[in-house]
Amino acid sequence: MTIIKFSYRDAKGDLSQRELVKWSENSLYIQGRSASDSFPKTFRKDRIVEVHFGAELLLNDAAPPAPALLPKPSPAAIAVSAAASHQPQPKTPPGGINQILFTGFAAAHRAELEKTAIDSGLKVMSTPGKSLTFLCYGDNAGPTKVAKAQEAGAFIIDAEQFLSLIETGEIP
Repeated sequence: MTIIKFSYRDAKGDLSQRELVKWSENSLYIQGRSASDSFPKTFRKDRIVEVHFGAELLLNDAAPPAPALLPKPSPAAIAVSAAASHQPQPKTPPGGINQILFTGFAAAHRAELEKTAIDSGLKVMSTPGKSLTFLCYGDNAGPTKVAKAQEAGAFIIDAEQFLSLIETGEIP
């Protein structure tokens, strides 16, 4: 296992020490879990204050690019889309819409999150697939969906991170 240890300053300005035993990175984020975490966490590279151990393992500029969120559609675009909704849509639309899967939430909460995602231009999925961008997990998330999403290279985020992502375009 490759271990990386670093100091991290979160969005609130709090400094903490992190140790990830299983992790991956892209151009903007490091995602992984510590030995005590059930689910991986996502860390912004620009908030890493110092890497104490494992700096030589980082890809840095050679890391793959992070997925980009599509801009929020305008009311006119929504109207055009609604008018064309009777036509079948292709499975992978041109421009590649980011896909998200919600798991482990109560039905009412999941419905609210799914509506927020759709309103923000994301495609909501019911099962993890190769084109999944994000998996948003709740307290009752099953390990199988999380593992499949990880295998697909999706970002694993919680509801708070999802709402921040929608609001700011960044994963905190």
